Amino acid sequence: MITLAQLADAARGDLVPYWPVPLPRVELTGVHVSELEDPTVFLDGGELLLTVGMQLSGGDGPEREEAARAYVARLVKGRVAALGLGLGSGHAMVPDELRAACIEAGLPLLTVPRESPFLAVSRAYWEIVRRGGEAELTALLGLQVALTRAASKGDAEPAIVRELAHALGTWVAYLPDGDAPASCSGRGGPEDAPAGLLDELRREATALRGAGRGATATLQLSCGPAALYPVTDGGRATAYLALGRGGQLAPAERHLFLTASTLLAHRAAGLRRAEEERARSDGMLVALVLAGHDDAARLLARQMDCVLPESVYLAVLDAGPKRGESAIEADALAFELGGLLYVLLPTDAARPRLAPGSRGAWGGPVPLRRVREMVGQVADAAGQAPAGRVVRVGHGLELPADEWAKVLADAGGELLATVRAYLANRGQWEATARDLGVHRNSVRHRIARAAELLGVDLDDPDVAAHLWLALRV
Repeated sequence: MITLAQLADAARGDLVPYWPVPLPRVELTGVHVSELEDPTVFLDGGELLLTVGMQLSGGDGPEREEAARAYVARLVKGRVAALGLGLGSGHAMVPDELRAACIEAGLPLLTVPRESPFLAVSRAYWEIVRRGGEAELTALLGLQVALTRAASKGDAEPAIVRELAHALGTWVAYLPDGDAPASCSGRGGPEDAPAGLLDELRREATALRGAGRGATATLQLSCGPAALYPVTDGGRATAYLALGRGGQLAPAERHLFLTASTLLAHRAAGLRRAEEERARSDGMLVALVLAGHDDAARLLARQMDCVLPESVYLAVLDAGPKRGESAIEADALAFELGGLLYVLLPTDAARPRLAPGSRGAWGGPVPLRRVREMVGQVADAAGQAPAGRVVRVGHGLELPADEWAKVLADAGGELLATVRAYLANRGQWEATARDLGVHRNSVRHRIARAAELLGVDLDDPDVAAHLWLALRV
């Protein structure tokens, strides 16, 4: 805002303080010229009113004194910020009655010298406005450049949030949909953000999403007022951008906030497109493997800077309303066809890691070149699997029996000896207990521990045969 003292300084003698001196800090909304006895009907408040004082001429002393007092009272009631009297046309000097009325009402009084036109004061005011607008625009452009640079960083979301928090002078938080990490920063950096803020905001954002609302929400958090704004992508709210302030933003702040929101939405859209493209590429690799073209799949994988494993588990899962709702491993390759999700999973564990509640079937491990041989069997089993269950189909063509034996040996205790005796006695509890000299319940407990540790069924003929040979060696 422009102050009265700034205008008097910029006018350079065209506007001279008369009372009080120095001028108090009074903010101006404009400069207006009027000779009406009541000009306030044309004013909004906060103006410097310029007049030659024609309405104060005439009458004797008491009448002039009363007229001046009534005139100034109307100006004060109309929230006029200050009065400027032009000397020469109506009054050669400031009338004592006007000076006394201004002092009584607390209305700052200035003069415009005889040789100075009112237009010079108006020009000075608008020159200050112009310079201030340019300065504000320069600062705004600088902050927008900083936001744009932040968007090009590897950690774009936290960087944008930090820049916006610094520019707005309050904490800012970004809460994307799904499993993407949230970002939060105070004015001086992430360490300045209020404790527990993200947990509160997550609860509020979850409630807004659950209610299907995409509008701005004003909240009262434990750390004070806050506002949540939806970050939209194609008409759909994909995230929320929050800041520690209620009420309306100033125009420049609104520009910055919209810039940050647009950059975050663009970033989210880019990441989503990249994920969709990666899923399509993964799907092509899986489709080639399922069709028996593993050599072509490896060639394509090299072009994609991807390495296909030598052996895999094959899982066929219900794709659900959205691809990936079966919660497969992050490093798995998947291909959706006919409502089923065909997944190739790495064999770095005794069994693939599938989320509880998934529905389908899995088999393996098998060499990549022989996945085609078991696709039909696993897909048929997936179609008949109970809701919320993933059933096992055989064990593939290469069982990691040596790895199982090592796991049992590393477990220590009597686990390895118990499994060897159990397999030698073809799963008979009594005979195994006699050989080991323990109660049969101890054998049951140890076998259950071994099965859980290996992730297999020791009564499965394939598992028993391969593990027995490995333990004999």
